Amino acid sequence: MALFRSHRSLRSFGSRNACPDIDLPTHNAGEGGAPARVAAIVALAAAVVLYLVSGLWQAAHDAPTVDETVDLSSGVATLVRHDLRMNPEHPPLPKVLSAVPALFAHPVVPDTEAWRSGDWFDFADDFVSANRDAGRLDQVLFLARLVPLAEGLACAGLLFVLGRRLFGPGAGATAGVLWLTTPTVVGLAHFLSIDVAFTLATLVVAWTVLNFVDRPDVARAAWLGVACAAALATRHSALSLWAYAVMVALAVLWRVDRRLALRCGAVVIFVACAGVWMATRVLAPTGSGEVFAARSESLVAEASSKSTVARAALALPFPSEFRAGLGYLVVTSDERPAYLFGHAWNGSRAWYFPASLLTKLPLGSLVALVLGPFAMRGRGSDTRRRTLLAIVGPAVVSFGFVLAQPLNLGVRYVLPTLALVLVPAGAVVGWLSTRPRRALAGVALATQFAAMIGAGSHALAWTAPPFRPAYRWVSDSNLDYGQDNDRVATWAAAHPDAWVALLRPRGVDNPAGVRELRGSSPAEVQGWIAVSATRLTQLDRDQLSWLRAYCPVGEIGGSVLLYRLVGPPDASPGPTMPASPCDAGEPSTRS
Repeated sequence: MALFRSHRSLRSFGSRNACPDIDLPTHNAGEGGAPARVAAIVALAAAVVLYLVSGLWQAAHDAPTVDETVDLSSGVATLVRHDLRMNPEHPPLPKVLSAVPALFAHPVVPDTEAWRSGDWFDFADDFVSANRDAGRLDQVLFLARLVPLAEGLACAGLLFVLGRRLFGPGAGATAGVLWLTTPTVVGLAHFLSIDVAFTLATLVVAWTVLNFVDRPDVARAAWLGVACAAALATRHSALSLWAYAVMVALAVLWRVDRRLALRCGAVVIFVACAGVWMATRVLAPTGSGEVFAARSESLVAEASSKSTVARAALALPFPSEFRAGLGYLVVTSDERPAYLFGHAWNGSRAWYFPASLLTKLPLGSLVALVLGPFAMRGRGSDTRRRTLLAIVGPAVVSFGFVLAQPLNLGVRYVLPTLALVLVPAGAVVGWLSTRPRRALAGVALATQFAAMIGAGSHALAWTAPPFRPAYRWVSDSNLDYGQDNDRVATWAAAHPDAWVALLRPRGVDNPAGVRELRGSSPAEVQGWIAVSATRLTQLDRDQLSWLRAYCPVGEIGGSVLLYRLVGPPDASPGPTMPASPCDAGEPSTRS
């Protein structure tokens, strides 16, 4: 319990409703001096500009990705119809927020059989077709993408606030720079998804935890509950953050005033539950129809039979829409194909996410993450305690939840953990007291900006050296989310009768004039082939095993491989890791 023991001034408070302000230590000392702080602030401003330029360009030019058409149709339908029947999986808040600017493009919301029956996948097909026919799909999608892009920028702002609060302004600016100049961040932030939104919600929870730790009272417990409600309305994995917040509210005050501790814990619980109910009923005042109600009861019943943990979670007093989404995730969270470093498997591996980060983080971020703990050694015990409670605790809880699920689909699942650990990593700026250390910092910072510039318009497909070419090392949302399908369509117009095996979202068809590679006999295949890396190494790895033995003659956006076969291929199984690129001008040959 020593970790949760409040500051000395807590022992002398006289009110049961509030504690006096804690005398916080001065965190600006030892930050490497004014020049280091100024350099960090200037770098942060440059990183913001680079992030926005890169993100806006990619948001305007990348094709719809795997989850976007479903999330977009769900969010728009929720706002227009005030009904959550098309949102049976994750909570609706990120989708609804992204749908707000999309309404300015006047999207078509079709009233089809899929809507009436509550079939969210078929409704996504109908939504995409209707808006494409009306010439509005691209504009609707671009406007929706502005919200996650802004959320990514807001994450940098919170990293600055948290870092400055704990370690000083230079540390906060450094954390923000590391976040904004990591290519995979902008690679994910310009897509409509829940990953960046949940990262922002997690940082808000961390900020409210820090506020409560600094001055634990009922009012700040209420704000902590509000933050937990926002996180719960974003992703179901926020249940673990909510439990952690309640634990902190109890533990920080337990030795000082148990009644106040219980009151604060109860406030966090009640406000979070009330917030989820309020958000749900604002979006769907009268519920989501009889069809949804029947499906909700079926999902909850089936999921409750899976495990004791699922049964306990589904028994929480949340709206039926929230419980149905949680039930859907429990029922459908099966082991799925995964790939990394030339290894393929189904389900999860404990080493997957740390190893993935090695491929997706620039050198500067890795250096800061390694040196951050050393930079914190000179900090006071109070700073270390506050960091452990507000930053390390939520990071561990979030990462533990991800490890417990059977999905190894990319670093997007650990984006909240990455953002949190960048806060103490930013403290490395205070370690820059000697010329060699400042030189090291300069090199690390240069590698961050070089990575962003080098990623260009294909940030998601970027990998750090030596993990190149990327398709041999990573897959799924670490590389290929369907973002290059429009570029493939342009290529296919000049290559009639090409064969393709693409990762396509709902409502998106193959380019005109091409032939589907999957399901075809290899003996029939000759000429040009375009295949998504995720299909080659992960989703269709057994069926396309023979193709991995052939060298690709090129690529599109780093995520789609091009082959040119001059004769019938050898259909015998190939290696798990795809072959290296062919020599310039040579056709695809078998290794």
